[in-house]
Amino acid sequence: MIGIIGALDIELNFFFEKMIIAKTELIGDKTFYLGKINNHEIVIVKSDIGKVNAAIAATVLASHYHVNMIINTGVAGGLKPAELGDIILGEGIAYFDASLNAIDDLPYGKMGDDPLIVQSDRKYLKLAKEIFDRLGYDYKVGNIVSGDKFVTKLRYLDKISKNVSNILACEMEGMAIAMTAYKFSIPFVSVRGISDIVEDNSQTISYQKVSKEVAKKSSNFVISFLEELDESY
Repeated sequence: MIGIIGALDIELNFFFEKMIIAKTELIGDKTFYLGKINNHEIVIVKSDIGKVNAAIAATVLASHYHVNMIINTGVAGGLKPAELGDIILGEGIAYFDASLNAIDDLPYGKMGDDPLIVQSDRKYLKLAKEIFDRLGYDYKVGNIVSGDKFVTKLRYLDKISKNVSNILACEMEGMAIAMTAYKFSIPFVSVRGISDIVEDNSQTISYQKVSKEVAKKSSNFVISFLEELDESY
């Protein structure tokens, strides 16, 4: 079974148009939709915004549904050279708001013994790139950073940028999902559409205007991935 997590309704609505829903289950405050997309057994959950919500949703997918893959999809803020509407395949994900520097000699972004960066599953990342290349999709591959803040200033990412290179996107859930997948030894991939560019003069207006369209584009990429997944999955 494949788990799909998005934080917002707009990030998941397109999946429901393609999904044959067999049943829904409420666990805690989160509704899990079970069914099929392209003959794959799927469970979809809207985590709601932020790392705590995302970690809860991912933990239920891992411990209750025993998924063997997690896909995080949705929108994100972009950093150059990412542009509005780009699709980003997350090579690795890190925190941008985590620091133990005051009490421990650790790199900014690293929490205790946990990794600084959680890498996406190499096999599925390679497969996603092959599929998108074959289908002629335009995309970029790079690192993503997560924190409980809608980032509007590049300076908020200065510290993590010293330890993590090639950051193309920032959002509010991915590292919690990645870390949960890592701790449960579950492969994961992240597919994010760029809905706004950090520190652009019209950033918040852009997000409000195009996030729905970009979320659908990101969903389309995931649907295409699932369509091509049969032989390798």
